[in-house]
Amino acid sequence: MILAFYGAGAMGREFKYVADKTGQWEEMVFIDDHAALESLLGCPVVGFQAFRRRCRPEDTQFVITIGEPKYRREAFERMADAGYRGARLIHPSADICPDAELGEGAVIGAGVSVGSLARIGNNFYAAKGASIGHDAVIGDHSRVGAGAFIGGHTVIGENAFIGSGALLKDRIHIGDASVVAIGSAVFSDVAANTTVMGNPARVTNEGAQGLLYAPSRALAEAAPSGEQSAAAAPEALGPDRIAELYWEAFSACFEGTDFNPVSFRFHDDGWDSITQMSLICRLEETFHISFKGRETMKINSYQTGFELVRKKLESAKK
Repeated sequence: MILAFYGAGAMGREFKYVADKTGQWEEMVFIDDHAALESLLGCPVVGFQAFRRRCRPEDTQFVITIGEPKYRREAFERMADAGYRGARLIHPSADICPDAELGEGAVIGAGVSVGSLARIGNNFYAAKGASIGHDAVIGDHSRVGAGAFIGGHTVIGENAFIGSGALLKDRIHIGDASVVAIGSAVFSDVAANTTVMGNPARVTNEGAQGLLYAPSRALAEAAPSGEQSAAAAPEALGPDRIAELYWEAFSACFEGTDFNPVSFRFHDDGWDSITQMSLICRLEETFHISFKGRETMKINSYQTGFELVRKKLESAKK
């Protein structure tokens, strides 16, 4: 059986290592329409149409390796519409009760615990060390971060994001497309499309419907639907404005972290795959540009990232 990873980014690499641990896949392939590289970790990287020609639905299962919940859902539905079925990718160290239910495309990381009669939907991802209590229900396309704790009988809706180290009391309800921030302690229900943060968790963004890794809501709302924002149009961006916007996009990814982004380097505290995806998404949304393949790997410091953005905008002007 072939395993397809939809997305050739940081999460794709992590899922590949989990798949290697299982030893059950005869072949693995990455799907990415924008990747510049032709192979990743010894596996071919192909576009979606080339993948369909290469791999038949009856011989192939898939997992979605995209962090953004909205795009995870879109990618899952694209694969399902093409006739492919989601795999269940489970790290050997995970502890899953025999009567728990896992949907198609569910990925369970190292050391994750899933309690008795828990019901987990399609395209779900639980990162390392997460604990999901007995009788919990989690909807399709949701994610639970490393070390998070979900109490028994708690219900989490679709497209929800539970941050690393978050604690959710038993018998509460987390609405669709809601976000529980890293390290939060949640003792009561959270409405749909709402972000909560802190201990005890309090609402910080009610009715939010934007992207998890997008720039500020104000910036997103300022841009006309389907069009470039006039404030960020390439022809209107001089060196000073580029520097100002780039600083905002970069530093917004490290709110609450005590270090100076200008002196940032890849191995500094606070930088991980989630932060990398957040930064890339913010830069793409701010400047209306796209990073492909190895370009994402070049953003390993403030200076190299700034130069890459500057060159892309200069090219767009031409």
